[in-house]
Formats: sequence, structure tokens, C-alpha cells
Amino acid sequence: MRRSVWPSALIVILFSCVLSFGQGVHTLQGKVVAPNGSAPAQPVRVSLTYSGRPIYETFTDLGGHFSFSGLSAGTYELTAEGDDTTFETTHVSAEVTAFGGAPQLFTQDIHLQPFQGKPPSRSGVVNAFVQNVPKAAAQALAQGQKLEQLGKRPEALAKMQEALRIFPAYFEAHLALGNHFVKEGLFSEAISELDRAREIYPNDERLYQMFGLIMIEQKKYRVALAVFGEASRLNPTNPFNLFMSGIALVGQASSIDPAQSKAAEQDRIRTLDEAEHFLTKAYELSGKKLIAVHLQLARVYEDRGDRARAATELEQYLKEKPDAKNTNELQEAIRKLRSPPAK
Repeated sequence: MRRSVWPSALIVILFSCVLSFGQGVHTLQGKVVAPNGSAPAQPVRVSLTYSGRPIYETFTDLGGHFSFSGLSAGTYELTAEGDDTTFETTHVSAEVTAFGGAPQLFTQDIHLQPFQGKPPSRSGVVNAFVQNVPKAAAQALAQGQKLEQLGKRPEALAKMQEALRIFPAYFEAHLALGNHFVKEGLFSEAISELDRAREIYPNDERLYQMFGLIMIEQKKYRVALAVFGEASRLNPTNPFNLFMSGIALVGQASSIDPAQSKAAEQDRIRTLDEAEHFLTKAYELSGKKLIAVHLQLARVYEDRGDRARAATELEQYLKEKPDAKNTNELQEAIRKLRSPPAK
């Protein structure tokens, strides 16, 4: 099998597209809260500015959380980008008023405002699931999520489990515990929690997104594709689901050995074509903001043998993200792709 000449960047880039800034040591974290009080149904782009200058940019995780590290003391502005259907773009100020030289942690949540305009018609299932959760269970889960953000994983696990002891049918707690197990690499435990959450409420796309990510980690690409297809059915306006379907197809194509038979080579080509379709559609649906698509399209074109077009996609990625942390690696990959292939 042919080895790729450029470094792949898969899941992590979806949730942390970071611009370098300063030499600070402090961390600003928070949670984006939807108008209904729950986590947003899809990742929200959160940007951080200082004196009008863009500093960081990231996407929230499945629980709505975000974090920016390496900050100096000062007054920052957080912006959560609206989706033009359910909530407005929201701005809040955040004070990093550190004393002394030791690293400190600051928290500032962003409470989204309902969209004031007339939302466009939208197909699919909108997550409107609400539970009457006992206060003690909600407090235990909130404490667990806070501890998770602080990196206190055993304590976080204990609090999430406490929330479920109080209220065993707590959907968000099962989802949070599943996310915790994914981060620990305990995929069987994570799947068990996701299954319990699905029994309580099967129409939340986050269930299928998380399960799909597990399937990709386990290289079960066909299953991942089906799972992200269900997520797309539930929310056809979320480009993340199409993007991850594209990644699953790229992985599936890479697992096909074209040397086995002509049919295998044709299957690989069809799979790459389908991957290109999903990735291009995700890019358009995101308003051309999901620039990680360029990295995956580069994989598609390189696997097809179109090295020049792969290099062009990497160049476009760096054009849209000039401060990418892996700029040097990508520039080296571009150089290799532009060079004559080794004989």
C-alpha cells in the first residue's frame, strides 16, 4: 500500500482549530448553553479576541464545552457564532485577572440568545427532548463536567456515576459518561453508555456522532458511514455529519488493496469519488468555513494519484489558515507532492 507523504489530521482538528498567541500560562474555559438550557445540538464555533485582534478559534465538544490555554492577563471577548435558525451570534467579555506567576483557570460561559428572525424551513428531527431531572443529579453532573475540564478524571467519573445513581434515566449523564470513556479509550464502556442513552431518547444526533467516532477509531468504516448517515438524517443542516461520512469513506478506501483484483480497484475508486462528494458538500454546507475539508480532499486526490491537486488542497488549507500549528509539516508535504515521484 502506498504511504501518504503528508501528515493526516483527523478528528482532533474538528474541535480545536487554534491560532498561536503570546506566551501566557492561563486557561479560559466555559460552556456554550443553548436557549433551551441544554448543550447545542451541534458543535458551535467559538472565537477569542483581544483588543479587536483574533487570538484563538475552536469548536465546542459534544457537551458544549470549549477551552483556550496559553493566555496572558487581560480582558478578552468570546464570540459564539449563530446558526441563523435557533440562536443568534453571541458576544461576552471574559476577564483573565491573574495574580502572581502561577497558571490559573478562569471560567466564562456563553448563554446563546434565541434567533429573532424567521428561521428557514428545516427537515429532519430537531432535538427538543426535556427531562425533569432531580436537582441533586443535575448538580452532580455539572460538578463532574467541571472536574472533567480540569483534568481530574477519576473525580469526574465518580460525580457522573453519582448523578446516574440518583437518576438512572438521566440522558445527558449517560452521554457525558460515554464521552468520558471515549477519552479514556474504553470503547466498550462508552458504547454501553451510548446504548443506554439511546434507549432513553434515540433522536439526538450526538449519540450517533460519538458512536461514529468510535467506529472510525476502530477502523470499522462501513459501520461509521451508516451511523453518520443516521446523524445526517436527524440533522441534515450540520456539515460535521457529512464531513465525518467523508472521513469514513477515505478510511474505507485506504483499506482496499487495489492489487487484489480489478474489481477491488474499481471499488476503491468509487469509494474515493463518494468521499469527494461528501467532503465537498460539507464544505459548501458550512459556508466554506470547515477548512479541515481541504486536508481530507488532499488525501482523496493523493490516493487517486493526482499529486498536484492534493498539493493544491494543502495550499488552500494554509491560505485559509496561515497560522496552522502544523504549517511546517504541511509545507514539507506540499514540497514532496510537487516533486517528481520516486522511482
